Amino acid sequence: MDRDQREPPPHTSSNGYFVPDVTYLDPGNRRMRIVTIGAGFSGIMYAYRFQNELENVEHVIYEKNGDIGGTWLENRYPKCSCDGKLFTIDIAVNDSIWKYLDRVCRVWDLRKYMQFNSRVIEATWNEDLGKWMLKVEQTYSDESTSVLEDECDVLIQATGMLNNPKLPEIQGLGSFKGRVVHTAQWPDDFTAAEWTGKKIVIVGAGSSSIQATPGMQPYAKELHVFIRSKSWLASVQPNYGLKPFKGLKKNKRVLPVITQNWFRKHESMKQEVWKALFKDSPEQEALRSRFQQIMRDELEDETLVKGLVPDFAVGCRRTSPGRAFMQALKKPNVFPHFTALAKVRETSVIGADGSEIADVDAIVLATGFDTTYLPRFNVVGMNGVSLRAKFTPNPDSYLGIGVPDFPNFILTFGPTFPVLTGSVTASISAVADYAIQMIKKIQAEDLLSVCPRQDVTDQFNEHCQTMLHGTVWEDHCNSWYKRPSDGRITAELTKGTGSALHFQEVVRHPRWEDFHIKSRNKLNMWAFLGRGFTRTERDVNADIAPYMNVDNLDLAFYDYDRFPLRKEAAPTPSQAREQTLRPRPEAVERNGGP
Repeated sequence: MDRDQREPPPHTSSNGYFVPDVTYLDPGNRRMRIVTIGAGFSGIMYAYRFQNELENVEHVIYEKNGDIGGTWLENRYPKCSCDGKLFTIDIAVNDSIWKYLDRVCRVWDLRKYMQFNSRVIEATWNEDLGKWMLKVEQTYSDESTSVLEDECDVLIQATGMLNNPKLPEIQGLGSFKGRVVHTAQWPDDFTAAEWTGKKIVIVGAGSSSIQATPGMQPYAKELHVFIRSKSWLASVQPNYGLKPFKGLKKNKRVLPVITQNWFRKHESMKQEVWKALFKDSPEQEALRSRFQQIMRDELEDETLVKGLVPDFAVGCRRTSPGRAFMQALKKPNVFPHFTALAKVRETSVIGADGSEIADVDAIVLATGFDTTYLPRFNVVGMNGVSLRAKFTPNPDSYLGIGVPDFPNFILTFGPTFPVLTGSVTASISAVADYAIQMIKKIQAEDLLSVCPRQDVTDQFNEHCQTMLHGTVWEDHCNSWYKRPSDGRITAELTKGTGSALHFQEVVRHPRWEDFHIKSRNKLNMWAFLGRGFTRTERDVNADIAPYMNVDNLDLAFYDYDRFPLRKEAAPTPSQAREQTLRPRPEAVERNGGP
């Protein structure tokens, strides 16, 4: 027979489709390469979860800094701490947070996945290959650089949202002869010795300033704080809320129980925040009254009260624990200026109200971060669409974790991600659940791409913006939760769908009907079914009759004769469990077994 006339091999259709000899749902069928950008809280979470829950996966984390930590490595200003736990407590200082992350990485050997001093500068989707093509700039100890090219099946952006310092446009700032420092780029040599006895200007009254001001106050000769916007400030427990644990660290068995109960109490309080974020709710009124009383009691001085206490709802602008800040403002060497900083000269600064401060030694820019969600490197999805263009003018995303036209791409801290109404780490963990399910689906079904649909995303964002009517974010406040030009609310999904718990439930259960899904096999999408064998059947030691298990029995069947005079049916399985019923041997024998 002529070679061209030979019969096709078995398992081949007339159109040339060949059934591969693969095992159903076996991760060994396909090696996956995952790249995560960023080794902060999120990147470390992914490293830990992927190591424990994924098989046949190569995971690489590119980190622009020289070590792990992200925000908690970069921010080293005085009294830097986490203010995201609750309106009334502040529980962890920067150093302890970084040490915790470091210990996590050491205990589970997570740094092996990380390449430091490696900044992703470009990511482009290749539709034919179903891969992200990456360019990574790597910096060496001698400050020289090179560009590495890489590729991956799934790309995860875990760069966070508080890592790109926002430098204010102040006339003449570049002409200043003294030192200019941003709180997010704090130099190692800018210590207390450098500002002791000096005249320091701090620009801003957000979280960074609220923490740095009391940290610098005891050392500075004069500390001038420019406060353009008011903020709701809460009291803080002494020692950052850590006092209950003092002296317990030696007893490793007792500490976990005590800390769990303590944190559970405060986490439960925090989950109640959502109720207070509706402007006319009793919870908002009570919260506002409480904050007003706290601030009046702490500030005492009517000028400070007038300059600091807001007239907008609690939560419209980020709320911070500020007892130490309020106390610092009352010190004789601290001078609050309730105006913007308008101009800088060689040795002086001028406020928008015309006031001038001469002989300034240093300016500290506590002006926060760029929270526009625009990527700092070029990300190009399907059909040449850039993520920067996609997020202009509205940074609309799918549930805060995906973007139409960007397949196999997972966002952490994307537009509408929850950062106010609950535990951020719990929400990151929920996104990790979503990521793991997506990766497993791509791997198990041999998919080319999984991409959110545009129509679904549009309706989701319409729902978010519509639902926000009547919430505190409609109030008149200058906030990074809202876009300055038109007040569009961008920063929190919990404001769009509900509480933080609500967000976590939503993303933990992927709605695959919301996605465009493509198979790598262009002839038949069902190729991943293989030739009819499961992973269990390939394992000679596995139980291939798992359904024959006494745990699967409905106990009501064996207890039916315990209710001979009752007209109603035997108890349901849940009722039987409540009655702690068990199959009786005599019943099994009488009925001839199951």
